Amino acid sequence: MDIFFYWKDFVSDVNEGRIGTLGADTDKLAELQERLPRKVWTFTTPKGMKGNIKLISSMWITDKRPASFVPKWRHNLFYDAASPRSVLYTNSGSPEKIEEVSSYLNNRFNQAFRSNFHGEKGLHAMEADVVRGFEKLVRDYETVQFMDGIKEGMLGQNR
Repeated sequence: MDIFFYWKDFVSDVNEGRIGTLGADTDKLAELQERLPRKVWTFTTPKGMKGNIKLISSMWITDKRPASFVPKWRHNLFYDAASPRSVLYTNSGSPEKIEEVSSYLNNRFNQAFRSNFHGEKGLHAMEADVVRGFEKLVRDYETVQFMDGIKEGMLGQNR
């Protein structure tokens, strides 16, 4: 199982140094963590495309707090930003890829799309069958290691 995480504040979180942690004030994140997920997949709504989502990244989950960790949320999830398995998707903002990702996940998380991912609707368990299908869908998407992408200024591509 992996986690679907709607990362509304991606750019501001990274700019403010919150690298290695995601969080939520809802108990749903803690419930998902109890299931020992391996990765967190992050998404955002592309500017001017309400009802669609764009894949930002997939990151390897860890239990180690980042050195610069400052709690912002009630529940925190830590990811290994330096892991080779933690990547930013660099070409996921094309209209075709946004449509692919949105169509695939809308069929599985329709209630989340209808509520614009507010609150708990922005967090979901991605069961093994969904993960396998999603990994197959995005296997040819271009990636860069997460920290390398941040250093190379790829935040603007992921708005």
